Amino acid sequence: MINRIFTYLKSDIMFTVSMSLAVITSFFVVPDFGAVNWHTIFSLMTMMIWVSLLENAGVLHAVSVWLVSRSHHTRALMTSVTLLSFFGAMLLSNDIAILTLMPIYLRLASELSNQLKIIGSTLIIMAANSGAILFPFGKSQNLYLFGHYGVSVGEFFKWSGALTVASLILMFIITRFIKSTPLSINLQPAERIESRSMTFLIITGVILIVTIFGWLPFNIVVPIMLVIFFIYNHKIFTMVDYGLLTTFFFFFVATNNLANIHIVQDLVSSLFDTPSHVLFGSFLLSQVISNVPSTILISTFTDHAHELFLGTNIGGLGTMIASMANLIGYRVYRQIEPDSSAAFLRLFMVLNFVMAVVLLVLFGI
Repeated sequence: MINRIFTYLKSDIMFTVSMSLAVITSFFVVPDFGAVNWHTIFSLMTMMIWVSLLENAGVLHAVSVWLVSRSHHTRALMTSVTLLSFFGAMLLSNDIAILTLMPIYLRLASELSNQLKIIGSTLIIMAANSGAILFPFGKSQNLYLFGHYGVSVGEFFKWSGALTVASLILMFIITRFIKSTPLSINLQPAERIESRSMTFLIITGVILIVTIFGWLPFNIVVPIMLVIFFIYNHKIFTMVDYGLLTTFFFFFVATNNLANIHIVQDLVSSLFDTPSHVLFGSFLLSQVISNVPSTILISTFTDHAHELFLGTNIGGLGTMIASMANLIGYRVYRQIEPDSSAAFLRLFMVLNFVMAVVLLVLFGI
């Protein structure tokens, strides 16, 4: 039993790091479990279940066949999934876009080389993080900033529009470096999806998205949806990545602990005192503790909302911890393609930091 635990801790670095941070920081302050963002955790859980139902119904395979039939070479395929992730994240949020599209791509790319699997998966995550910038509800930290600073809709779109357009151009440029190798993927024809299953998935999907956006009472609707899913197919609950949900829990505990340690408070207030310090400092801090907790922590000590917006959104590019969406994408990739997860991490870091540096130069001058 102990050997199995140590094996898991060694294999899942993100889980181990988050747990270690939560435990260590709890020696300095009493942890406040009420500070855990249960909205995010249960949103992820319900979306994991819903995506698993999509897969069981054959919807993901049908989408795969549709994409491949319209992509005659590798560059076209990866451009398609990149743009789908970019614009899908505008409405679905970066987390949900990745959770939905990554399994689709990796299954249709099962006959491609490992390099193309890695490149395509990396682009999907980067595109989701970039496209989700446009609307406040696309990213958790943007929704928080929008309310915390009382930003007007027009002002927010001034901030987000320029960064979104710049990110889209950079994403498109990246896809131009992919060779136009002819595709030869033999997918089985998509089976006809039962209308009853499709109706159920559409209705529940719309309800979930509307609820996650805050247009329906979350604390009422989500428990009801979980009961409905259990009645519909109780075995689907075994498909939930409980390790990822626990990782989120530990990160929330750790970052809240850090925010309540006096030496950390003093350090943050002294470091983030000018617009440029907020921009570059929030980017760097996001690489270590993720952009959502960085936003919450720094916002307590600064009025430079625009620079904090830029720093934490660009800060989602970089390390695997820089954004919770990155963590979700990595977990999905590691589950489906465990043998090449190390190579995925290397390319992910390189492409992310290159794009982040370009954006910092464009918006930091």
